[in-house]
Order: sequence, then structure tokens, then C-alpha cells
Amino acid sequence: MFSGDADADLRQMADDSTFPHRDAARHAVRFRASGDVADLVAVHDDPHPCGMTDVVFAMAGSKRPWLNWVPMPSEAISNVANEIGGRRARGEQLEVTGFGLSAAEPASAMTACRRIAGPVDIGIAEFPSPDIRTPVRPGRYAVWRYDGTEPLPAGPAPAAAAVGLLQEVAGEPWQSPLSGYVKAAPLGEVPLDDLLGLLAHLPGPPDTARWQHLAKSTPTYWYRLMQAWVCLGILHYAKDEPWSTSTRREVLVDLAFGVEDWVSDAALFALVTAAYREPDLRPEVRQLVRARLDAAVAANRLVTIEESLAQLMIVTPGCRQDDRAMATAVLARAAQDDEEDEEPAPAPVAKRRWWQRGS
Repeated sequence: MFSGDADADLRQMADDSTFPHRDAARHAVRFRASGDVADLVAVHDDPHPCGMTDVVFAMAGSKRPWLNWVPMPSEAISNVANEIGGRRARGEQLEVTGFGLSAAEPASAMTACRRIAGPVDIGIAEFPSPDIRTPVRPGRYAVWRYDGTEPLPAGPAPAAAAVGLLQEVAGEPWQSPLSGYVKAAPLGEVPLDDLLGLLAHLPGPPDTARWQHLAKSTPTYWYRLMQAWVCLGILHYAKDEPWSTSTRREVLVDLAFGVEDWVSDAALFALVTAAYREPDLRPEVRQLVRARLDAAVAANRLVTIEESLAQLMIVTPGCRQDDRAMATAVLARAAQDDEEDEEPAPAPVAKRRWWQRGS
């Protein structure tokens, strides 16, 4: 029925006078062209929702950050981990002794690196202000604590059953946040301590062809993706509790405004998903996403999740013109930085190697 070209398929549905959800398809086409989230919300809020409108919604978000996939890790330590893991997965014997960072990076990125590279020593030159170890706001729930410069899980490791369920649920990306929410439902039956443990202890990927392939190029991606899946699972935790006073809301908000980490935008993504499903939540969720983006922009240093927060802002229901202007400026600056990074660099000064080949 579909060609695999989301834009062409949506245009065909929008032009088909017999298609019962023609208006939804037209909104999807406009969203693909302009990025105006109001059109995406209109697809979801179709007056006659059904399985086909969910398909149109998924096609509207095809290949878009957060709507179809989690942004790739961008930290320096993630690049190192990808290189080490990729070379090992391709059969190279590589022994890593340690390396240094000029400034602290998110706890999840550091932990993912050690999951891939092994128990390496990571030197951190400085913790520039605002200190990445300090929560943006105080809260009851947290997944990380610090022992000096070292990030450590704030709670116990998850049970083996929780790990197995996560690997079963999170083995593939979602077609849309709506389908991801449905698929994550079994995780809502997992004890909360296990859900929080999954976020910090970072169990490895399932042993499938997809992750065997990605192990050769971007092994860090599993850890970035699985955290978003866990946060979707938290949306299902204690679902009988009224939202405003619910544990699931408090956990996700606390994680979003905890220490600067991949968990921050993963938790906000779950809140955005809830806002699509429940229109009454949209004003509060928009405010939360904007507040977290504002905190990232206000930091007078590199914030590695700033770009992904901006990408999330522009797909948040109720995103206003000023919200989009802020997010667009962040994305434009990131694109400019990427272009500058691609310019030829001068020959590097010889440095001590931070790895050595095994015998």
C-alpha cells in the first residue's frame, strides 16, 4: 500500500478525494514541509481517530528526531567509545588504558563508554559552571550521584527480569511516540527501583542482528535509545494515580531537571508523548520543555544535550513562536559548529596515545 517514501505517500493520500482522513494527511504534508507542530497535533487530534490516523501521524514524523528516533550521542567521550567499540567489533585487538576530557560530560555518556571500552580511567580537567553534577532543580528522584568526579548509580542494579524485558521491548526504534508508548506498556509493571536502575546501570543491548551491526559503528546508541524506552515505561507506572499527584509525573519531572544527562531529555520526551495523548497536559509540558531548554542555553559552556532539547522543543504540542525561535537558533548554531568542525584542521602536535594494541 505504501511506497516507503513518506512524503510521496502523504501527498497521494492528501490528494485522494476518497481517503477518509484527507484533512489529517494534508496536515501531515504541511508539517513535513514547514515543521509547524500545530499541524502534527492536528493529525493526532483528528475528529475520527483510528488506526489509519496513527499511521498518518507516524508517517508525518518519519525520520525526524524524537518522533522516529532518539538523537545520536554527541559527546567527545561517546565518539571515543564508538571508535573503540567499533574497532573491537570489527576484530581488532585494542587495549585501552585511559584518556582525558577537557571538561565533564554527562554521567550516562561516561558510563556507556565504560560499558563498551571496559573499566578505563577517565581524567576530567574541570567542571565548569554550572556544575554538571548539580541538579537544575532539587527533586526526590534521581538516578545519578557523584563521588568526587566519578558518576555512580544512585540506586541498586535492576533485576535480571527487568533487563530481559527491556531488551525485548527496546530492541527496535519506535514508529512514532504513540506506538512507542503502547509497546512500552509492559515496563510499567516493573518495580520503580528497577526502572530507575535500568537508567543508570545501563544493561547491554539484545543479541540481535541490528545491535551486532551497530556495534561496529555506534555502540553507544543503544544506551541512548534504551533510556527513552524506560522513560516511556515510567509513563505506565501506577497509571491509576491522578496525573497531577502521580508518581510517574514526579519521577519524570525530577529526572528532567536533575543532573545534566541523557536521562534529562529522555524524561522530557516521555512527558511530550503524554502531552500528545492527553491534551490537558500540554500547557504544563510545554512549560517544562522550554524551562529545561532555557537552562541549557543559559549555561555559559557546552551543554551536549542542548541540541536534542531544541529538537524536542519544536515537536512539543503547544510550542509557541518564541519557543520555536529559541530552538531554531540553537539548531542553527549547532549546524554552524558542525560545519566549522568539518574544515581541515592543522596537523596535530604529537600526543601520548591513550590506547595500545594488545599483543
